[in-house]
Amino acid sequence: MVDPSSNEEEAIKTMKLYTHVERIKNELSARGMLQSDSIDPIALSEIDSMHYEGNNAIDDAITAMKLTSSSKKVLDVGSGFGGISRVLCTKSHCKVTALELQPDISEMGDYLTNKCKLESLVKHVTGDILHCNLDKLGNGKFSYDGIVSILVFLHIQDKAHLLSNCAAMLKVGGSIFIEDYYCISNFTESEAKSLADDVFSKDLPTKEEYISHLEKSGFHNIQFIDKSSKWSTYVNNRVAAFIANRSNFEKIHGEPTYLGLLHFYEAVMKLFNGKNLGGVRIIAEKM
Repeated sequence: MVDPSSNEEEAIKTMKLYTHVERIKNELSARGMLQSDSIDPIALSEIDSMHYEGNNAIDDAITAMKLTSSSKKVLDVGSGFGGISRVLCTKSHCKVTALELQPDISEMGDYLTNKCKLESLVKHVTGDILHCNLDKLGNGKFSYDGIVSILVFLHIQDKAHLLSNCAAMLKVGGSIFIEDYYCISNFTESEAKSLADDVFSKDLPTKEEYISHLEKSGFHNIQFIDKSSKWSTYVNNRVAAFIANRSNFEKIHGEPTYLGLLHFYEAVMKLFNGKNLGGVRIIAEKM
């Protein structure tokens, strides 16, 4: 029997952000951090984070989900290299399950968590939120106080199944904190192709469709906070800074890695500049 998630693991590698995984260790080595017995997760977040607005977004997630050390348990869906999970637990002392589809990225995340001495607070699991065993994932359904997912849901077309599974993992009254893309207005043919080929994203929902999926999955008190303008500024500045730093970047990572990331960064910039792609922060509660 074919594992449905295996095709997704291979397909998502068309996205340049998820190739050249070794760049994390290369950057740590260049900064003299790789040889250290212990790495500061806040300093590491400058290297391993792939989302917008840095740790400010994570601070907002901690506030929105009311995370503390007392009893809070969080699921990070699409945890990447684990940067969000590590900052979450460092700042709030909650416990995090870091769920990541791609084995090489999940393995790197686990390595980095151990380098930060945070293995008692962050557990890395390789799996697909659509197809993994939910009972085993959380030691039983309805077991998490919060779910966080930042710039991941855009890769998953089946929002109904996705949000239903998320709801199944939350305790009643638990919160979900999502940062994602959505469709403001119809994409041009070239935009749709770039979303599919460069960003591994198809059939993005409109605001109304997203809210409907959330409500049908059992969420209420839904906040749909538009981030399009701020993210557009961010991705434009990112391209300018990346080009300005080309020489230094290539000394550490080489030209192929630079060109791959530049292609991705420029594609995202053009999409936001087209004004049909929107960015959103969603905060909601499980009924």
